[in-house]
Formats: sequence, C-alpha cells, structure tokens
Amino acid sequence: MQFKNGVSIIVTVFNKEKFIAKTLQSIFIQMNQSSQLIIVNDGSTDSSLKQIKKSIKNRNFDIKLIDQKNSGPSIATNNALNFVKYSHLKLVDGDDLIAPDSLNYMKSEMEKLKIDLLYGYWEWSENLEDFKFKSDYHPAKILDNAMERFILGGWGGSSNLMVKTQSLISVGGCDEKVFVQDYSIPLRIAGHHLKNNNNEKFSVGQSDKTICVGPTFLENRIMDNNGQTLYDQSLATLNFIEEHQKLDKNLIKKCKRKIIARCWSWQKKKNTLSFFSKNFFQYLSSKFKTDQSVEHIRLIVFETWKTQANLRKISHKYSGKKKILIYVGLDLLGDALIKLPFLRCLKKIFPNSHITWLAGKGSSVFKTSLKPIASGLIDEVIENVEIGSKISEIFFPKKLPNFDIVFDTQKRLLTTLILLKIKTKFFISASSNFLFSDLFPSKNKEKNLSKQLLNLALLFSNEDLNIFSESKFKKKSKKIAICPGASVDWKRWSLENFIKVGNFLIKRKLTPVFILGPSEKKFYPKLKKNFNHKIHIAKSSNPMDTIKIAGKCCLGITNDTGCGHLLAASEIPTISLFGPTNYQKFAPLGNKKNVCISSVEYCKSKKINDIPVSLVNDKIISMLKF
Repeated sequence: MQFKNGVSIIVTVFNKEKFIAKTLQSIFIQMNQSSQLIIVNDGSTDSSLKQIKKSIKNRNFDIKLIDQKNSGPSIATNNALNFVKYSHLKLVDGDDLIAPDSLNYMKSEMEKLKIDLLYGYWEWSENLEDFKFKSDYHPAKILDNAMERFILGGWGGSSNLMVKTQSLISVGGCDEKVFVQDYSIPLRIAGHHLKNNNNEKFSVGQSDKTICVGPTFLENRIMDNNGQTLYDQSLATLNFIEEHQKLDKNLIKKCKRKIIARCWSWQKKKNTLSFFSKNFFQYLSSKFKTDQSVEHIRLIVFETWKTQANLRKISHKYSGKKKILIYVGLDLLGDALIKLPFLRCLKKIFPNSHITWLAGKGSSVFKTSLKPIASGLIDEVIENVEIGSKISEIFFPKKLPNFDIVFDTQKRLLTTLILLKIKTKFFISASSNFLFSDLFPSKNKEKNLSKQLLNLALLFSNEDLNIFSESKFKKKSKKIAICPGASVDWKRWSLENFIKVGNFLIKRKLTPVFILGPSEKKFYPKLKKNFNHKIHIAKSSNPMDTIKIAGKCCLGITNDTGCGHLLAASEIPTISLFGPTNYQKFAPLGNKKNVCISSVEYCKSKKINDIPVSLVNDKIISMLKF
C-alpha cells in the first residue's frame, strides 16, 4: 500500500477522562492538511468517550474515532493501523502531552537520517498544565546495536516514539500476545532483519529532545503496576526470540538468564519465597545452563505473576495438537470424580490435545461406568498395564510413545521415578514436593484434593481459568436433588433430618428428589410413608444415572460421599454435609456456588448429626435467594 507523505497520529484511550482533552489539544495545534488523527477508545468505563467526542466536535481535521471493547494498547494500535493514510506514525497515550513541535521535528530528523524508528526524551510532571516545553533543537543520532540495547535493556515507551508506517506494517504491527505494546514495537523494528534472510535491516535513532510529558501520578495507570511492566517485557522478549530464528545464540542465553533472574527476584520479594525453595535453585541452575526452551521459560513467567492483582493479560492460546499422558494408578469411581475438574481444565487449556489416560495399576471407570462423561475429554484409555509398581521398571521401563506433557497425578516416589523414564518435553508431578517436576507452583499450600490436581493443569495457563459452572439456577426447575446415603454411618446425616428438609422444601412448593443407590434401598419404605406422592424417589443403578437425575434439578444436598462428587459433576450448586472428615480436603468442585457445612466448624463437634436442620434450611434459602 502506498502512503501519502505526512503524519498519522494514533491515540489509545482507556479511562483517561482527566487528561484526554489536554492530550488531544496538544495534538490539534500541530495538525495540518498532511496529518490524520485516529483515536481508539479502548472500552473506557469513565467519561473518556464523552470527553473525546466533545474535543473533536467541529474540528476541521481528518479525525477517525474507533470505539471498541477493552483489548489493550497492542490490539487497539493494530486496529487503528487499518485506517492509517500517511507515511509516518506517531503514537500517543491518552494521558500524555506531546511537544508543540514534535511532529515536524521527528519526521524531519527521520527523513534526514533515513530512520525507521526514532525515540525522543520523556519527562514527568506533577502538573501538566504548568509544564513548559523548551523550543530547543537536538539532532537525532542513529543507534548502534539497537536491538541488543532494547532486548537486554528493556527499552519501552510509545508517546516518545515515531515510526515509519510501512516499517511497522512490515513487522506485523504490535505483538497482540502482549497487552502493552511498548516493548514489542522497538524489538520488532530493530530486529526485523533477524526473522529471515530476505528482510531488510531497519534503522533506529535516538534524540535528547523532550517529545512528551506524562503525569507523575495517575490512578490505575497500567504501567504504574511494576508487575505489568516486568510481565509484558518478559513475554515480549520471549515472543521475539521465538519468532526471530537468526538471533545470536549467546544473546538468547543472556535473555533467558535475565528473565529467570527477574522471576526469582519478584518471587523472593512479592511471594516471600526463601533461598531454600525450588525457585531459587531454578535461578541458580540458569547461571550454568540455559537449555530451557522458550516455552518452558514462558510458563515460569506465567506462574511468577499468576496471582498478581490488577495484572492485564492476553489469554495464551496453544497451537498444534499436544500429546498428553495422564497417569492415575488406581482409577476407582471416587478417584476419577476428584480428577474430573482437572481433566476439564486441561481440555480447556489444550482444546486440540490428544489425551491418553493411563490407569497403571488396574482398570479405569472412564472405560466403563463414567465412559459417557469422558467423551470429548479423553481420547484414549489404557488400563491393566501394571506400570508403576516394581523397582525393576526403573531399569527396564515398559515402552510407551513420546509425549509433549506427562502428568503424574499420584505421589508415590517409586512410581514417579518409573514415570520419569517416559520421554516427554514436560514432566509434571507433585511427588516429593515437586522435586522432579519441570514446572511447579510458587505457592503450594492447597488442601483440596481436586484443586491440587487442578493446579497441575493451571501451570500451563497464564490466568486462573474459570472451570466452574457459571450457569444460573434452573429457574423452571422446582426439583432439589437429595443424596441421603453414605459409605459409613459416621458420614451419614440421619434420614430423619433429610425428611425434615424435604418437608421444608415442600412447604415452599419445591419438589425433593431423593436419589437412592443400591445400598440405600432400605430408605425407600420410610420415605414413601412420610411423603406419599409429594416427592420423587429416583433409583440410581450407576453413576451416570445420578448425574443425569441431578442435572434436571436446581440444587443438590448430599453427605460427604461419592454422590457429592456426582452432583458436582452435573454442575448444579451443591450443599455438602461433613462430619469429622476434613471438608477443605474433600469438598467437591463443580459449581462456583457450592458450599460445605462442617459439624467441626459450625458446631465444634465431630458428629455429623449435630448439624442442625435449621442451618441447612438457611443455606438453601440463601442459595436459592428466596
């Protein structure tokens, strides 16, 4: 595409109502017939859009306003690129002022020195209205080894740069896998020639002239969040390394070491990790070896800043079809249901993956009673292969194909050592406190068994994925699923208590649905006698029956039993009753609104029958929002 001689200005705006009018005014005074202004309102929730419309009204300039949902400066800038008309491009943040002669000055210096990207000086001021730009002249100069300076020094900024439009388009614009564009633009321009043999080398310049000024303090400024700066800088660097195959190997090693050191520094300072943590040994080992792949270091970055508040992230998407092995040892009903949230999360992270489920010490319920629920989640189930039990397997391992990721979901050391013989890019195991795992959580204090497994999958995500059902209560359904059974008496709330709850529901025109498994047949006569035809009694002969019945209800009530995990698998909100068992460890996952009532916590008693009926009824009212 041929661009006209002139300057296009792109202003990205997110919640800059206090500054945007002044920012635009600093641009208007420099515009002429050879300039164009593109404003992107990036989903502002304050009055920024109103201020923009007011400022551009009756202006006789070439102005385009784009109003979009919040996507971040990188995507906002790339969207604006589609409408650029002129040869040179000036980027401006919505809270900065640019010098009154900056457009002419930068374009003139770039043409004089044949520069593709020019950086100027940036100042800060507590009061922008009182700031006075100097009308001085500083000749620009060409930077030697610009790419090395950028990639190791972390150069950034946008309001202080101007770039040739064609050059920015040639490099593909901003890196849309990073929220903020400040680091991707200079890297991509300065390192364009390192992508392939056919690319020309772009020239980068620098000037000491003050080009822009920004407010010293701005509430909720993205780049005031130091974590945002370090996170985006790390990912922009890794993405650049991955995309530029001709980059010097020694420079790559330096970058990897620097990023791992940055991660350790943050973990030590913000996550209060000690020098005895595995994270520190990971940092030490990077001083001597840098054989970690870019993908591996990216995942270390993800984990380092995963819990950082207010960090803006672009969701990481995996391309290609990953071959994943999940080793589970024994795979009985309860074991499988506890692992179900982990499996669903893994499939959400790797939607195109091929997942092999290996029951190393017996048969798997995912090949029998839970086969329907495994559809779309598991591609292959291997069972009864006797892997993971004998010391001899360490020296004479059974042959298995190579995998991209191997998940070891058990914690027996011998089994873990055997599984280490499987060839894979990533071995993930919580065994021996993640001693043998290629990736590990920065904080490992989770008590819930399902969440512990869930966190193994989340090691491959840069966000806390919501795998819980967000479906609203089925308002048309008036049915409440009740599972009164349990494997042992001390886990069972009395049937009399459940009957009282049933009467409570009936008075509110709700229908209790008592789900009785084979071992609860003895409850049938008493329920029939107490309720006659006012309830439904559903006989469940297999796990899928229970899930299907519960799926037609709007709420579930259950003891601390496998049935609780079956209700959770149906994703309806569930009230689980616990006696002496640790509810934090065994609470079923499935719906965000799930609650547990523990006799130990609520009644200071280990007897589940000490949980009062009134407390359960109150929880029902609260959850159904009567």
